[in-house]
Amino acid sequence: MRNRLDFRTLLIMFAALTIGVGWAAFNLASTGGARNDATVRPLVWTVFATPAALFIGWSIARRHELGLAAFCCFCLYFFTFFVAQRVETLFFTLEEARANGHSFYFNTVLVIHALAGAGLSLWRALAPAPAPVETG
Repeated sequence: MRNRLDFRTLLIMFAALTIGVGWAAFNLASTGGARNDATVRPLVWTVFATPAALFIGWSIARRHELGLAAFCCFCLYFFTFFVAQRVETLFFTLEEARANGHSFYFNTVLVIHALAGAGLSLWRALAPAPAPVETG
């Protein structure tokens, strides 16, 4: 059985994903590579913006999937910390990572969020939407 692509869901979720990735990248760039008390807020936005925006887009596109959206977006947010950190340790020692402000880690977060978010958007766009409920 072939699934039909729900362009509305795909467009809404992908637009939200794009906004989230853009906001995260802007906040990361705004730190200028510095890591201090003044850059904590932009760095938090770097790891939080994309899952939050994707959740909002998913909630708009498919209100009936609110629980699934919350679960998937939370998992994307939570597990990205561990995956990005592990990937960073494959390429850099702890001293090198600290010296460059963990820039590889934060860029990896952006890539993981963009790829996983695109995958989630496509997954939901290919899933059949329930038929509208008739009242009356």
